[in-house]
Amino acid sequence: MQNADLNRAGGTDLFALGQDRMQWLQARQNVLAGNIANANTPDYTARDVSPFQAALGEFDITPTATHANHIGAPSNGAHEIETESEQSIDGNQVTLDQQLEKVADVNDQQHMAVNIYSKYMNMFQTALGK
Repeated sequence: MQNADLNRAGGTDLFALGQDRMQWLQARQNVLAGNIANANTPDYTARDVSPFQAALGEFDITPTATHANHIGAPSNGAHEIETESEQSIDGNQVTLDQQLEKVADVNDQQHMAVNIYSKYMNMFQTALGK
């Protein structure tokens, strides 16, 4: 059954939702790793991946900037945003404590997604009598 068929039938494709979530978490983990790797790079600004873009993946819409001050969202996947942080003398805005907290949060969310997937698969196996 296709994703559109499940949605019309009143269901939700939990596997697709889980896959989308894991892709967003992977993109965020890569960006955070880049922030940590550039912790000593002068004038480097910390970045993060917006959950906004991941949420839009569920809908067939493309956000557009209707005003010059609006932030446009690219259609190529993860939307990186610059994060506000204190600035060091060399202009670097990476705070290792904050970045490591975010990495730990992503790790926890990945574990939760895998656990939910495992429980969902166990439910299917129980329903099928396996």
